[in-house]
Amino acid sequence: MMFFKQNYLIMPDKALCMRKLALAVLILSFGVPLSNVFADSTPAGFTNAINVSSPGGNSTIPQLAVSGNNVYLGWVNNAAGRFGAMFAKSDNGGSTFGKEADLGTIGGAPDNIRILGSQGNVYAVWQSYSANKSSIAFAKSSDNGTTFRPPVRVSDPSKDSAFPQISAYGNNVYIAWLERTTGDVTNVLFAKSSDGGATFGTPIAITSHNGTSGIPKIYASQNRVYLMWEDNGAKNFDVFLDTSSDSGNTFGTPVNISNNAGDSGAPQMVIDGNNVYAVWMDDTSGNFDVLFSKSTDGGQTFAKPVNVSGDTQESGYAQLAIAGNNVYLVWTNAVTGKNYDIFFAKSTDGGQTFSQPLNISNSPGASGWPQVAVDGNVYVSWVDNTPGHFDVYIAKSTDDGTSFESPVDVNNNAGGSWYNQMVVSSNTVYLAWLGEGNGSSNIMFSKSTTFVPEFGPIAPLILLVSVLSIVMISKRSVLKAQI
Repeated sequence: MMFFKQNYLIMPDKALCMRKLALAVLILSFGVPLSNVFADSTPAGFTNAINVSSPGGNSTIPQLAVSGNNVYLGWVNNAAGRFGAMFAKSDNGGSTFGKEADLGTIGGAPDNIRILGSQGNVYAVWQSYSANKSSIAFAKSSDNGTTFRPPVRVSDPSKDSAFPQISAYGNNVYIAWLERTTGDVTNVLFAKSSDGGATFGTPIAITSHNGTSGIPKIYASQNRVYLMWEDNGAKNFDVFLDTSSDSGNTFGTPVNISNNAGDSGAPQMVIDGNNVYAVWMDDTSGNFDVLFSKSTDGGQTFAKPVNVSGDTQESGYAQLAIAGNNVYLVWTNAVTGKNYDIFFAKSTDGGQTFSQPLNISNSPGASGWPQVAVDGNVYVSWVDNTPGHFDVYIAKSTDDGTSFESPVDVNNNAGGSWYNQMVVSSNTVYLAWLGEGNGSSNIMFSKSTTFVPEFGPIAPLILLVSVLSIVMISKRSVLKAQI
């Protein structure tokens, strides 16, 4: 079951959420003294962390995008009396940022912002909660994020809509989201703009059933648009892909990628030409495993899924990256009831076979929320509570994922850090995260060109349940929301 609570979408049911909250408290109370499990920060290489948001607020869920020398950050401020969809830009590669800008409102408190930079344009989409309903808002900048037009409403104002995703190609802008109807039924909706975001057409229902659809992933290239999500409209939860070959005007029949007896969810995809790479978590074996499959015909058919994790413990919430014929996967893997680590596996044959999983974090605490990027080297970032609170860690491989250097604690301070975002471009690693301290939460940023980390002190909070729900893996956790 899925339901909205104020402007947050929670999955699956209240009882399960309460059980997870109890486990969350258990994990937070699992204090581990600061140890030498991780390497200490060493001299220069990373810039000192910049507080991009205004001090004293309640900033959350940062989103990071890089285009050439422009670095874009989007987030929401949920402090009482200061609600806003916020944006800041750097035009010098992240050395400095301009003053944060409020993107405006369509009438309510914002949440779940996404940003995208494309050909000098910057697009922002978020959900706005007002009058007991959440709508999808969109705003555009035509001058690399210097100014934005007033936001417009994309979804039907009479419907409850949340968790927008965005992609663009040329002058076409595509947005997908979840819409809730009577009885907490959720379906995937889609809308298209063919004039660069000036106007949007009537939303299309990609799914139409009495079940539960999960947050869609969206990707556009030339005249093709790809949508991926999980839902239980037919029976158990499965992962589906639907494609459009006419720039989003029409969509075909969804393909059931997982198509098995267990529950499948939390899918991610990467598109490269006619190749569609998909990864998800599935409990057909009796515990959650990380499964991978590939299509070589634009998503019409998929190869038999490969069980990449192959563990008797719970594994899931995978991310992937590709480079040529190599596929790189990272995920969260349960080791014990209180210990979760970040595992990595690589394929050199396009995803037909994968290497033995490698434990990258290998710490006594709970590690989660992994990110992976490839740019000559392989980079993996995550959050870990080994120091007694959650910090952002990053590790680098210079031998194409065969081995990784010791993880580095990016912030290494007394406050907690969450929601790590990572972009790698031209041998530069860009990092953004949410830092807590002094009763507020701020959006922090740093970058490295040599990957010899040194981060300055940071301040700043996050929704406890949101973060820990990502870090923790428990039975049937496939049904919870993925941000």
